[in-house]
Amino acid sequence: MGVKRELDLTSADNPRVKAVAKLREHRRRRETGLFVAEGLREVGRARAAGLRVVELYWSPDMLHGAERGEAEALVAAAGDEGAITARVGEALMRKMAYTENPPGLLAVMEQPAWARASLAEAMGLLKMGAEAGKDELWLVAVGIEKPGNLGAMLRTADAAGVTAVLVADAVVDAFNPNAIRASTGAVFTLPVLGATGEEARHMLRGRGVRLLAATPDGATPHTRTDMTGAVALVIGPEDTGLDEAWLKEAAGRVSIPMLGRSTDSLNASVAAAVLLFEARRQRDKGK
Repeated sequence: MGVKRELDLTSADNPRVKAVAKLREHRRRRETGLFVAEGLREVGRARAAGLRVVELYWSPDMLHGAERGEAEALVAAAGDEGAITARVGEALMRKMAYTENPPGLLAVMEQPAWARASLAEAMGLLKMGAEAGKDELWLVAVGIEKPGNLGAMLRTADAAGVTAVLVADAVVDAFNPNAIRASTGAVFTLPVLGATGEEARHMLRGRGVRLLAATPDGATPHTRTDMTGAVALVIGPEDTGLDEAWLKEAAGRVSIPMLGRSTDSLNASVAAAVLLFEARRQRDKGK
């Protein structure tokens, strides 16, 4: 059991307040290996996933009824585990939080070990050997620009039972506050690995994973594409799509037929959902 260190913060100039606000930045999250979880649900799910609370801040006046009791219990538990805990006023909570209407409780937490590691190190931590299992299903998200889109893709990937997600040539990271929220906490347990495009292709190639590139002009509709076996579904940015390197590497190009008059593509997270659950349907059909 750790030593409790309870603080009462009142100044916006306090270094801890400034440090929490800085974690809104991708670069700062990458440098520190930390992220911010806001609210009882997110903090609770992160703790349940085994992630360590480093600091926990709460504003009692912003919490009411059962939430207040849950927050008090969570603060006590985090303090027992060695986290620094602190009470802050509403004004400071709003300065520290990412959301416009903060829930009155936030925690600075350690990212999972595999999220802080290189691709090769992460594969070792996840105990994924050099050869792919026959039923591995990967989602590769290439150059996704909107954190809400990435989070929704992670939520769907988790629901579809993917092996892991590769975020290649990342514009946003999985621990962006909006990505965490959109993932409903899936990012805490689902392996999400960062890599360059070349690193990702090299790793998948070495594992014998077949790449299927999602593109509007794909030769084969998704319902007629074989998605069984070791497969990676590759989805690119909505505006530009996948670049030539990914298209050349792919064993096949898959499309989702469009029936509307003005719609020629889907939101990246929607496309991921359609393709992943078609893959899931095909795999379950064979059992």
